[in-house]
Amino acid sequence: RCRRSRGRVQLGEPGTGHDIAARALQIPDAPLVVLQNGQRLTANPLSLLEEARDGLLYCTEIGQYSRIEQKGLAFLLGKLEKLNVTLVATSSEPLGNLAAEGKFDPGLLAQLSAGSVLLPPLRNRREDIPLLIERMWRDATKDEASPPLLGALPPAALTALSNAYWPGNLDHLAGFVQNLALLRGEITLEHVKRVLGEVASPNPTPAPEITSRFFELPLREAREAFERIYFEQLLGREQSNMSKVAEKAGLERTHLYRKLKQLNIRFSRRTEEPAA
Repeated sequence: RCRRSRGRVQLGEPGTGHDIAARALQIPDAPLVVLQNGQRLTANPLSLLEEARDGLLYCTEIGQYSRIEQKGLAFLLGKLEKLNVTLVATSSEPLGNLAAEGKFDPGLLAQLSAGSVLLPPLRNRREDIPLLIERMWRDATKDEASPPLLGALPPAALTALSNAYWPGNLDHLAGFVQNLALLRGEITLEHVKRVLGEVASPNPTPAPEITSRFFELPLREAREAFERIYFEQLLGREQSNMSKVAEKAGLERTHLYRKLKQLNIRFSRRTEEPAA
């Protein structure tokens, strides 16, 4: 049966499973064309659709596209159904903020927003963490025939894992499980705490969801919501190194602290230089 072709954008922090979600839409044995950047959109975009005919065109991090690359992407959106192509675009950056700053085409954003999907951060789906850990454990120990992890973990250790912040989301969790697999013998709460390290952030403020309802908000409220996601993502990327966060955001550190407090984002000053 022929699949109805359409374009969609997946929004979410790094590590939330963009690639997994996109590939889940691929029909078995159908073409898959992956664009890691937008360069091919500036030359002959129609060749991409021919290559992806009856399949999936996957464009990563469109928030980093130049305006001419965005124009090529907008052109393709009107040609998808003719060649039965599904286009999935992703962005870990808030496209609304980029559009407000003149860095992203508002028309393209409007076209994509009708099919926008939020990939929630791991901290907003804590009930899934135990099953994800078990699956990742099986993958990490498949050559060693190790017993299931969850049955061997103390309840307090599992609680610590479920309550951790996981700024790198699924990628972060997978790396943690791989490190845990290197331990030998009984895995205790102390082992888990040691490997968890800085990811055990207490009660972080959940990021708001980016859905089509965002575009019904007044600009001020929408901008505040996007800013919250932006800074939470940046804190995760830089592991709460406030000097790096301030540098990436282009803010003085005192201004950064004031902005985080204004957005009700919890943070640690552990990397702040001691006062003289």
